[in-house]
Amino acid sequence: MLRIALLCAALTLLASCAPKKVESPLETAPPAQIARARALASSGDIRGAQNAYETFIIGHPGTAEADLARLELGVLGSDIGRCQSAMAHFQQAQDSADQAIALRASLYLGSCQLQLGDPERALQTIEPLAAERFSSEEQALLWDTAVVAAEQTTSATLALQVLDALIEQGGDPPDPQRVDAALALLVQKLTIEETALLFDELRAGALPHVAVSMRLLLHALDTQDAESVVRASDALRVSDSIENPEVTMLVARADEFLHGNPYVVGALLPLSGRGREVGRQLLQGMQLAALDEGGPELVVEDTAGDPSRTTAAVESLIGNQRVVAVLGPVGSRTTEAAAASTRRAGVPLLSFSASEETTSAGEQVFRFLYSPRDELTALVGKARARGLSRFVVLYPDHGYGRTMERLFDQEVAAAGGIYCDGVAYPPGTKSFVDYVRTVLETTCDVVLFADVADQVALIAPTFAAEGAWSIAGGTLPEHAEREVHFLLPSLSWSPKLVGRAQRYLQGAFIALPFYAASEAALNQHFRTAYETRYGRAPQMFAAYGYDAYRMISATLRQGNQTRQALTDALKNGSGVTPVTSVDSFSPERAPARPPRVYEVRGALLQSVE
Repeated sequence: MLRIALLCAALTLLASCAPKKVESPLETAPPAQIARARALASSGDIRGAQNAYETFIIGHPGTAEADLARLELGVLGSDIGRCQSAMAHFQQAQDSADQAIALRASLYLGSCQLQLGDPERALQTIEPLAAERFSSEEQALLWDTAVVAAEQTTSATLALQVLDALIEQGGDPPDPQRVDAALALLVQKLTIEETALLFDELRAGALPHVAVSMRLLLHALDTQDAESVVRASDALRVSDSIENPEVTMLVARADEFLHGNPYVVGALLPLSGRGREVGRQLLQGMQLAALDEGGPELVVEDTAGDPSRTTAAVESLIGNQRVVAVLGPVGSRTTEAAAASTRRAGVPLLSFSASEETTSAGEQVFRFLYSPRDELTALVGKARARGLSRFVVLYPDHGYGRTMERLFDQEVAAAGGIYCDGVAYPPGTKSFVDYVRTVLETTCDVVLFADVADQVALIAPTFAAEGAWSIAGGTLPEHAEREVHFLLPSLSWSPKLVGRAQRYLQGAFIALPFYAASEAALNQHFRTAYETRYGRAPQMFAAYGYDAYRMISATLRQGNQTRQALTDALKNGSGVTPVTSVDSFSPERAPARPPRVYEVRGALLQSVE
């Protein structure tokens, strides 16, 4: 049971700490007729005492003395179990000009209301009395009325407010353990909305606030609400009840929840259904990184690309596994679903969604992939640095193609280039002669291909057939009529493309976050290890998974071993030497530096500085 921790004891040196005792001068020196009525009551002549009080009241209308007689007549009636008739006397005495008589009448009225089965009305009646100090017998009655009414009431909010005021100013309770039990019962009656309101209204550190804080903290832990966990656990930490074992254990649970387990990282990946090949590559990259790093443990949940399944999976990772961070998921819809849970729990989420809206899902959400705009910015920037200025896009007339056309227009304008109207073709087109001719009729010579690699393998030779060649320096072929310059986002690239259309892509710029044939030492290690373990060359998503896991592992090793510390470190640019272009995050929680741009030179790609 919780112990009562009363702060007033420390203030007893101040004269203002103890309120003045509620007592009327008339009580100590009553009129003779009231003194005689008291004597009759003490001798057991209840009927005689009642007659004496009633006679005095009739004979002294409108006086404070009559109010005292009404009060004592009501007490006499309540003592013999006649609260119904006594209440009328108390209600009249409540209006007395003598404040002490009025306050005592309210006290006994509240007691009678409770006895007659109306605990809510009793609490309302005694609520203003909490700051008063009655005689020891009546003070005990005030406490008893408050506690019993609290046990019986459905108005838990009011009961807690009354007990809070009593604990602050009402002196020591006659039965502290029963007060503890009443508080525990009351907080269970509260809705969570009422609990949250009382958390802000009750006195911080006092026992009712401790009980409410514990209820709020338990609910916050169940719902994985990090903000509420912080508020409630901080309140308990500074209360006088922190040494109570029950409170101590609950605060320890809160710390464990908030910090997470620095030895466990979660992964949300589409390992079945649509997108499973991407999920498989990401997972293999992560597993290879875990072998290289020696930990933390990787716990994987399959999202199947479904938002509702993602929600259940991330809640399992957070609630059951206590993961310190989550890698994934893939796609904007599943990221949004996962972020709703990680946002409440304060867990950093490294999403493999290329959408620019990814980070809007929460302050702890990081976008590990480059967006289409990121790649276009890099490509246009490199082209402009080479002195190229006139741009056009050839694109399939579907969602992705139209998006690239819109973004390309914006990026060219931002870079100070000239933009020619894009040329669209039906999706699945196999003959591009007419569309290439339309492009060549413009004055623009820098052409963005916004389609997959298999289509680029058909488009590039068509330009050459029409006399327009892309070259890597030097002179044009004798039969060429003009020079063009090709730009390819990562979606338009495939290692097989060099073998199929190498001759026609010389000098083309490619935005490529990961180049498997890179000669960098880490890339060679990754490529060799991946091929040894999985029997094939790594592709881009495997590299993303590899770097994402290594970034979390490295940041944890730097001492950032709680969820908040890890989030803050990632926001501040903590990173890793990568195999992709993603070495750290910007303050906007997106890749800090642009994707690498390569130029086709023979059968290889050469980094464009």
